[in-house]
Amino acid sequence: MLKTLDGALALLTHFNARQPSWGVRELARESGVHHAVVHRVLATFAANGFLVQDAVGRYGLGLRWFELGQVMRKTFSPAVVVQPALEALARQSGETVFLSWLDGDEGLCTDIAQSQHQLRFSIEVGQRFTLDAGAHAKAILAFQPEALRQRVALRAGLAAEELEARLARVRAEGWAYTCEESAATVAGLAVPLYGRDTRAVVGSLAIAGPLQRLDEHALPRLLDALRDARDTIGPVTGFLR
Repeated sequence: MLKTLDGALALLTHFNARQPSWGVRELARESGVHHAVVHRVLATFAANGFLVQDAVGRYGLGLRWFELGQVMRKTFSPAVVVQPALEALARQSGETVFLSWLDGDEGLCTDIAQSQHQLRFSIEVGQRFTLDAGAHAKAILAFQPEALRQRVALRAGLAAEELEARLARVRAEGWAYTCEESAATVAGLAVPLYGRDTRAVVGSLAIAGPLQRLDEHALPRLLDALRDARDTIGPVTGFLR
């Protein structure tokens, strides 16, 4: 029975923004499931309001998902997902981990998991920061419109060309690493966080700590851990802002 349920739910994952509706044989070809099985599954979901069938026989998502979405919005707490993910990353990395969001032309730290080391990077929830210095800042700034990047450079008294060269590298690599930019003897590593549309960068997830521990040799291991944590946090970013 559980195997049948797994298969039925797997068919539902094919309904998305790029392909919101499917014909039975079309979905059978895409999924590799026999069309008779696909027909039974889709008809069952339609009978229970989870799918609807249009005049030409194609299936799309039904209003039951909307109803359940409203329930989730009222009862779901993002902290249930976010804080455990940050704490797990802090244990794995041994360093302070924090989540930041773009707020106007600045960044804002909203969630933290502290390192257990006595010597550690210090940042507080609610602390604002400029976007010109630090991996946590540049992982956000690199993906913003040119006008915002220019404003940040001007306010920081930086040569726009020099800042752009650094940000271009962040965009190309998909992550930022800095040494002693936001604080002396401190290094930082960060990845951008995307909004629910997966196009706009709205924040960053960062690890920061003493340069002696967070050096370039540690980057491959920490990058994998950062990306795994982002994959956990990413689906709830729309509920965090």
